[in-house]
Amino acid sequence: MTDTIGTPRTQVVMDYDDLTRMMDEMADKIADKVKQITQTTNEGQDQGRLMSAKEVRVIFGVTDKTLHVWNKTGFLPRVRIGGVVRYRREDVERAAQVKGK
Repeated sequence: MTDTIGTPRTQVVMDYDDLTRMMDEMADKIADKVKQITQTTNEGQDQGRLMSAKEVRVIFGVTDKTLHVWNKTGFLPRVRIGGVVRYRREDVERAAQVKGK
């Protein structure tokens, strides 16, 4: 038997229990793969995560004006995305080490 593009096809006959077991195994493998991908993606996002000005103010206990000065002096650079100010987590962690927070 061949399909429409000429590739040989094999017909498999199995009972309901075998089919269910095979589907469960496939679902488990897919779930494991999704979990691996999600963990890897989340780890990468955590390191490259952008933080809001409010989050940064809370960490350092400073005002928006102080964050503005830190940006101007290069101590804690900010990123603008569509007019919204964000701070890179790695920049905040570096600044925290310098400030001893």
